[in-house]
Amino acid sequence: MRTSQYLLSTLKDKPYDAKIISHQLMIRSGMIRQLSSGLYIWLPIGIRVIKKIKKIITKEMQKIKALEIHMPIVQPESLWKKSGRLNVYGEELLKFYDRRQHQFILGPTNEEVATDFVKKEIHSYKELPLIIYQIQTKFRDEIRPRFGVIRAREFIMKDAYSFHIDKDCLRKTYDIFYQSYINIFKKMQLNFCIVKANSGSMGGNFSHEFQAFSKNGEDEIAFSENKLYSSNMNTAQSMETINFLKNKNTIHTRQKIKNSQKSRIISHALTTPIKKQIKTILVKTKEHDTNLVAALLIRRDHELNLFKLENLAIFQKPLVFLNEKEIISLTGVSSKFVGPIGLKIPIVADISTINMKNFTIGANVDDQFFVNVNWNIDLPIPIVQDIRKVTKEDLSPNGEGYLNIKKSIEIGHIFQIDRKYSKSMQASVKLKNGKKENMYMGCYGIGITRTIAAIIEQNHDENGIIWPSVIAPFEVAILPININKSNKIKNISNFLYENFKNRKIDVIIDDRNERPGIMFNKIDLIGIPHQVIISENSVANQNVEYRRRKDKKFILININCIIDFISNQLKK
Repeated sequence: MRTSQYLLSTLKDKPYDAKIISHQLMIRSGMIRQLSSGLYIWLPIGIRVIKKIKKIITKEMQKIKALEIHMPIVQPESLWKKSGRLNVYGEELLKFYDRRQHQFILGPTNEEVATDFVKKEIHSYKELPLIIYQIQTKFRDEIRPRFGVIRAREFIMKDAYSFHIDKDCLRKTYDIFYQSYINIFKKMQLNFCIVKANSGSMGGNFSHEFQAFSKNGEDEIAFSENKLYSSNMNTAQSMETINFLKNKNTIHTRQKIKNSQKSRIISHALTTPIKKQIKTILVKTKEHDTNLVAALLIRRDHELNLFKLENLAIFQKPLVFLNEKEIISLTGVSSKFVGPIGLKIPIVADISTINMKNFTIGANVDDQFFVNVNWNIDLPIPIVQDIRKVTKEDLSPNGEGYLNIKKSIEIGHIFQIDRKYSKSMQASVKLKNGKKENMYMGCYGIGITRTIAAIIEQNHDENGIIWPSVIAPFEVAILPININKSNKIKNISNFLYENFKNRKIDVIIDDRNERPGIMFNKIDLIGIPHQVIISENSVANQNVEYRRRKDKKFILININCIIDFISNQLKK
């Protein structure tokens, strides 16, 4: 490709509304342009990267015998009613009517469509297992699109679906996808971690996320020092949680409250260490029924885990916190001074609080606290649950040191969703004995556009992107100095350009009349991994300059050797 015939829409300055580095560099390098909130136009540079990633994924899907199909992005709403997910997915679904007043949605995922398709096509156990996949645009009406393509409303995704006659077959295919995803992300040279995750609205009770490490990630993962334990922060546990579950019956023993006045001394200031304080948080469900108000007890230096809370049977989704006015109406005091003593509502305490002694709580009186409070003396042991986020001070559940916690970007997610959709949508096959059985199902996704952002987050410097060769928009850039003033420079540049193309190497030549500094800056910004600089000084000795983007190292190489040299570099 010649730059004179290409769209190089680079920007010198950082976009004012781009907060993270991947978003900034994708705009500056001319990969994307925002059309509206969460909606992006992909420019030629970006499209080339997408195609490279699609190629890697397609090859891996072919290896595991997955069959490519293409499903519409427009889906009948009736399918989502059948699956029971119409209300569960909520406002992220963009709904509309066609001219015949039929209801449709823009598809955020394709479990319903895939199940409906296979239900109509597959009728016998002999036709299973079956794996289908597609690479397609999806749409989720995010309430707050952010971080560029990491949390966009429209995005490109690879989604695959497997269908099976029994659970063992599903597990085998799941394991195959697990390894296939490892292969895919390793080829992209990503630094990633695989963590156990919750399936959420997708269904099933077994899933894994593939998380790329990034300081700008919106997810958090917790893992042990040897990485044999890893989990999404939503489901992460500590050794304390494991020990509690083992000894749950003895810990829940209740004793008669002695009401010791010694342990209920009133204090007008919080002077005890924060780790000795328990805060009381009041929550309700959206129905605003006062009978559904509950108190949550948590150590003041800890943070509630909303995911764990919403999965407790006592609560309905979504969980809502009482505002200050509601707290005062219910307790007579502001939130800072609310405590569990005397509250006539359900009380749920985090596991980390039950072994605390001589702790401090709100006294339900303005400007006052109870200090030296103890369980089974001043307070009965309440409902005890794991309701907090783990921290770096927690021991790993597998006993391997303390937990590490890092931010990350979810780039892939695989699920064993069993028969959630086949049952609700009546997708069955005939068995050998003539009976019908609902199919088992797996689901496997890769967010292609957000994976691109994750790669940039891990591969950049102050000058721009540093692409791994396998997914770079161009593998080689030819940078001739004063090409329009020297026939010798022009001839050598064109000779190398044609020979690179003959070797099937993606090459771009800057044949514009640009100053060297501008050429170098733009190619560095775009992130081309291998650069060939052609100047009068070097060609006078039958050499060209080779520059590697990653380490900015310059090497003089003979003109007749440069193509073989770069070919070998690309094979590494």
